[in-house]
Amino acid sequence: MSAGRVMPGAALLAGLVTQAHAMDVEVIARGLRNQTGSALFAVFLEPAGFPGEGERAAYRLEAPITGSEVRVRFTDLPDDRPLAIAVLHDEDGDRRVAMGFFGIPKEGFGVSNNPRILFGPPSFKDALLTPKAGQPVLIDMRYF
Repeated sequence: MSAGRVMPGAALLAGLVTQAHAMDVEVIARGLRNQTGSALFAVFLEPAGFPGEGERAAYRLEAPITGSEVRVRFTDLPDDRPLAIAVLHDEDGDRRVAMGFFGIPKEGFGVSNNPRILFGPPSFKDALLTPKAGQPVLIDMRYF
């Protein structure tokens, strides 16, 4: 067998291996209070920057808001790897969380697992999950 024929087979095999270790994940943000601005979704594989520094996320998507919920699909996420997802209702379009007095967010936000939030931002650990194929991640938006 020539090297020309082996390489395409190896490339095809490598592609199948890559596909076996990647998955698509649908994320649904529910309870948006209006259709102003857009919804910013961020997938974090590590705690650095979670939840408020979306620019440090491994994957990001922006979606228009047309109702009280927004659905997005992340493709080729690492299969069987824990991750945390943050969503921001970016009402003013500046791509960051607008803060009010005492550091209270003026815009809506949500994170995977919908942990209880008492003081300060939710932790990466509390938002950590391992997505399952075919099961959307549901995130409830919070407004203060």
